Amino acid sequence: MGFEARLAKAFGLNEAGWDRHANPWSGWSRLITGWPVIIAVGWSRLWIGWWAVPLALIAAFWLWRNPLSFPPARDDSHWMSRAVWGERLWIWRGEKDGGGLEEAGLAVWKFHGWNVLAGLGALVAIYGIVMFDVIACFSGALASFFAKIGFVARCETLYRRAVAVHPEWRRGQSKGGAGA
Repeated sequence: MGFEARLAKAFGLNEAGWDRHANPWSGWSRLITGWPVIIAVGWSRLWIGWWAVPLALIAAFWLWRNPLSFPPARDDSHWMSRAVWGERLWIWRGEKDGGGLEEAGLAVWKFHGWNVLAGLGALVAIYGIVMFDVIACFSGALASFFAKIGFVARCETLYRRAVAVHPEWRRGQSKGGAGA
């Protein structure tokens, strides 16, 4: 089991968990609130001192619990639903179902590239939070956010291409893929 699979397991993402996380409200709310919550908590220590610790615990709980906080996605008609199910295929590549990467014609290095860029942006953002450097904080968070969007877009493409080759992998009730 790879790092990503262990991390998904820590977030409770079994089959039912992935279906809940594929709810567009789950995917978008986690993506959009992630950095703002982290930055707000990190900078709040400047104003409220040690009271920032309970806020950090609440923020960590939100980011950990969010994938399971919504009902399961009904079908794959939403872009974010396809992206989350594509991430599931990416994480389980080679261990479950073969992942579909080869058949989908997607280069593995591009997935890793987006993750590396997101990680580098996160390091700059964390440096900015720790040092109260506004430029580093927000430029790193933006770089990390947009790299994550790039990764999520690759996952959506993976899902679409994988189910074109393996229709039995389609999730939900819809057999369409128009997006919402």
